Amino acid sequence: MQQPYCLKGIAMASRRELDDWTALWNEVAQVFSPGAPIDESDLFAGRITQLGDLINAVNQRGHHAIIFGERGVGKTSLANIFTNYVHRPVSRVVAKRINCDGISNFQNLWQRSFAELGIEAHVTASFGPDDIRMTLDSVSANYLPIIVFDEFDRLSSGRTKALLADTIKTLSDHSTSTTIVVVGVANSVSELLAEHASIGRALAEIPMPRMSDDEISEIIDKRAKRLGMSVDADVLRRIVAYSQGLPHYAHLIGLYAFQEAARLKTRNIDKFHLSNAIRSCIDKAQQTIRDSYDRATYSPRSDNLFKQVLLACSLAKVDSQGFFAAADVVQPLSAIMAKHYDIPSFARHLKEFCSTGRGFLLEQTGVKRKFRYRFKDPLMRPFITLQGVASDTIPRAYNP
Repeated sequence: MQQPYCLKGIAMASRRELDDWTALWNEVAQVFSPGAPIDESDLFAGRITQLGDLINAVNQRGHHAIIFGERGVGKTSLANIFTNYVHRPVSRVVAKRINCDGISNFQNLWQRSFAELGIEAHVTASFGPDDIRMTLDSVSANYLPIIVFDEFDRLSSGRTKALLADTIKTLSDHSTSTTIVVVGVANSVSELLAEHASIGRALAEIPMPRMSDDEISEIIDKRAKRLGMSVDADVLRRIVAYSQGLPHYAHLIGLYAFQEAARLKTRNIDKFHLSNAIRSCIDKAQQTIRDSYDRATYSPRSDNLFKQVLLACSLAKVDSQGFFAAADVVQPLSAIMAKHYDIPSFARHLKEFCSTGRGFLLEQTGVKRKFRYRFKDPLMRPFITLQGVASDTIPRAYNP
């Protein structure tokens, strides 16, 4: 019978030793979670400012919160664990997370919320914000409900968003002892709430930027300590750089690097384990990411530059919102090709990356001759960089 992947390479080991390394391999998968939000406080890293802002919102009567930012920056993880730090001397804190989607409406969101909180209420089609407020008032003497509406950006109904915004305002105006936390992908509060941003005074606005290098490093350090493993300083620096501030990639690279070390019966992660982990990250990346990359770079001509220009875009210097100009692509592309390229030689590629044919991989803003670009999906840029590392096409000056 063929050995599972996790056991390959663990040869000539005693049964007990084999079990120990297999257990470690499995434990690595339990502490690194690239596909799911963190739900354990001890493994949560960074975000001290955002955590404090959320706790303050809960402790201020009639105050609520909105968490917003790019995809993959850890918004849901923050919403999952912050209630572990909220303590009330009298009332019991009860927190529930409700996922929104394109077919959610106001009534079924609250029916689900009440069911999760153990509140018996028949939410009819005529139920409005004041009905919600009175229902919550009737139970808030016994405990403090915290309701997290996650993936708020997926709501397609403007009426549902308007009613939820009105509910937040109603709860705030009446100082109801319930905290609503809205979580969604957006660059600003107004992008999530549109014309309903007037409820701003009732909301603590909590932007989630990309993590700092120290915060990404903390993700790896905490898990290394939990596992009784260590990471070479140079390897840690590379993981931090390749993650580009996105915890998703810190978890993804960490998962495969630590498992590779366990597979080879060592508790120290070095460059060899990292190199193999990067190949695994590419092979096992989300199918949508891989499909988008293939669509954007495909060409029947062998001398096309789509892969090289896209790699140069991933290496270009960006502003605080992730945008870069065509001029920022010149230097990395010239380094990749080992000869100078000016803007006219790749301007067509940038335009195509913003088109249907290339899957709208980039989005464009600004006016002609002053266009700026950024990756529509923030998870794409690190994936492209890892592709360059794995294929050894990334210039040395851009490889940390």
